[in-house]
Amino acid sequence: MKKSITLFAFITSFVFAIGHNVSYGQCTNSIDFGLGTLTNTVGSSDTIFCHYATEYGLWEGVAAGNSYTTTSEIATDYITVRSGSSSGPVVAFGVQPLTWTATTSGTYYIHINTNASCGTESNCRDVATTNNGPASACTNPANGGAVTSSIDLACAGSPFSLYLTGASVGTGLTYQWQSSANGVSYSDIPGATSPSYSATQSALTYYVCIVTCASGTPVPSAPLMVDMGTCIIMTNGSATTCGGIFYDSGGSSGNYSNNENYTFTITPSTVGSFLHVEFNSYTSEFSDEMTVYDGNSTAAAQLGTFNSNPGGITSSAADGSLTFEFNSDFSVTYGGWEGVLSCVTTGPSNDNVCSPIAIPVNGSVNTYTNTLATVETDEITIAPPSTGNYETTGWGISTLEHTVWFTFVAPTSGNVTISGTDSPMNGQAAVYSVGNCADFTTFDFIAGNDDALDYSSDAPEFTVCGLTPGQTYYLLYDSGNTLASGNFTLSITDLSLSAGSSSNVVNVCGGESVDLFDGITGYDTGGNWEETIPTFGVFGSTWNTAGVAYQVFDFLYIVEEGCLSDTATASIHVFGPSSAGTDGTLNVCRLETINLLSGLSGNVDLGGTWYNPSNQPLVGNVITTSNIPGQFNYDYVADNGVCPEDTSNVLVIVSDCVAGLNELTNTSVAVHPNPSIGSFIVTFSHETSGLNAKIIDMNGREVPASINWSNNTASVNMLSAEKGVYFLQLVGNSERLTLKVVVEK
Repeated sequence: MKKSITLFAFITSFVFAIGHNVSYGQCTNSIDFGLGTLTNTVGSSDTIFCHYATEYGLWEGVAAGNSYTTTSEIATDYITVRSGSSSGPVVAFGVQPLTWTATTSGTYYIHINTNASCGTESNCRDVATTNNGPASACTNPANGGAVTSSIDLACAGSPFSLYLTGASVGTGLTYQWQSSANGVSYSDIPGATSPSYSATQSALTYYVCIVTCASGTPVPSAPLMVDMGTCIIMTNGSATTCGGIFYDSGGSSGNYSNNENYTFTITPSTVGSFLHVEFNSYTSEFSDEMTVYDGNSTAAAQLGTFNSNPGGITSSAADGSLTFEFNSDFSVTYGGWEGVLSCVTTGPSNDNVCSPIAIPVNGSVNTYTNTLATVETDEITIAPPSTGNYETTGWGISTLEHTVWFTFVAPTSGNVTISGTDSPMNGQAAVYSVGNCADFTTFDFIAGNDDALDYSSDAPEFTVCGLTPGQTYYLLYDSGNTLASGNFTLSITDLSLSAGSSSNVVNVCGGESVDLFDGITGYDTGGNWEETIPTFGVFGSTWNTAGVAYQVFDFLYIVEEGCLSDTATASIHVFGPSSAGTDGTLNVCRLETINLLSGLSGNVDLGGTWYNPSNQPLVGNVITTSNIPGQFNYDYVADNGVCPEDTSNVLVIVSDCVAGLNELTNTSVAVHPNPSIGSFIVTFSHETSGLNAKIIDMNGREVPASINWSNNTASVNMLSAEKGVYFLQLVGNSERLTLKVVVEK
């Protein structure tokens, strides 16, 4: 929120001052941090992480004529873009998000500050820049958009930022800011010709910006009125008021200074009331501290000394006053504070446990107060146990300060999320089942939380599971310390999670990557994937199947929030590549019945499709050769339905010989059992003699087998053979027949 950061370093007997004090709205930081690299791809971006609002980043790869948008995760951050060097010409400036157009190619220097007065803050924020592509020329007439201010109320002499929202973008635009005391008669502001403007005022003022495309029609923006506020600036002195904003010495837009030693007393203007200050923001160096006294001087009781946001502070002095003492050292200044002043006369209506406020379980965020709240007699007996700050089993310290009470009805799920993190109040909360609100011995503690479970806030945020649906529960809210009274927020949300349900098994070809979410449906985002069989190939939701076995793998998708979790299983079937085997050749006679598979070797996936020399599909593996000698190509295509198909070829060479098939045919020979374990009987429908038999494997190799003939039967024993498909070849003087036999172990 402030002006400048000034550092003093002592080297031997010399004092060096390093700082940036430039015209409001165009900042020059002296510390570089981070490197962002941009490409020419439209929509591409890069991020510099943990950027302080005291630094500038170097952004490489900027292309002339392209439009870029720079954003910070701190909504009020102020951005200055310079070219050539860190102190080079200003290309653009304004509150983030800032869209700007590169005038030249190369490296740009983007300065981050907390406001248009070049305020500084040594807290992390991520800064991103996105390539929007070539900046297009503006279109006449332009859209003037609307004026937006960085403040709600102005303090006399304190600068603030004005900028446009919803206005035209593109090359060829010009701007002229105007001001008016009555909103009717406007006049140009000299030198205010940029998309944003840093203003100061001492009276209510209206602002408008005239936007013009090239030499086209000037178009005014929607105007904005900025009124004056009651601003109390930290110095040595006092004030009597029940309203306004209390700032450090830098006002609404500047840093406090080095070597300050100020004391300021504020007394309520309403007799009988008590001053309350609600700090919206507070930043200072660790050695720069504010001490607050409960009365009209530093002789009053000390409420605390701090260099971070205390939330709200309420006086309990007889005259309702508070005294503030601030001391800063010789180096490093920060944004200071902004506190909203008010006066209170009575405690909140829900100070008593039997007068609770009902909170709906719908996620709505509501603001309450515990200003002037007290602790009832015996209420301390139900204080949550001291189990730690980031737990759901108790609080960091088992004490009560400014307690107020609420109730809620447990939803059908029996699970809720309770959050107070929408305000900076340092608070704590606890849930009870209650028999009689007037009897603390009937209170049963269920859960409590001091600070958010994810360490993100001093305010409570936790989950409670296993509540009885429809039952009313009591919620205690208390300050996290003696200082933290004032406004706070609470919301209660029905907590339900779904990891989804399993869908069909996902088939994937080995070596490919698969999105595990394809294996489930109806899931909540934000969960994590776990392997049931370690493969070390899971990255996020993507699984790379390279090198894994060809089988089904199960993965667990787990979603968790506090006390609640849910799991779903995705099944992925990894297939090996389709294999049609190795090409081969069969030498056969005319009109001979053959099994084309006997011409292939290697690993052959069964169930594929054979194609004849005319590329017509065949019904099966067995064919009768041509009556004409010659060479004939048969293609075999194996396709497992997942991996790409594979093709092999069998060259059938038909010689000028005849296979006598009149006596020996498929219908005259039977094999049983088939499949077998390697022992089977061949039965002929008629007696035959002079036959020879042998067993051939898929590679065309003869397999050892015992074959015993008896009349019209033959007993075959090949028990040593492995599981697979084999061919029984029967050859006579003028007869030949091939039969497929299957061995199963």
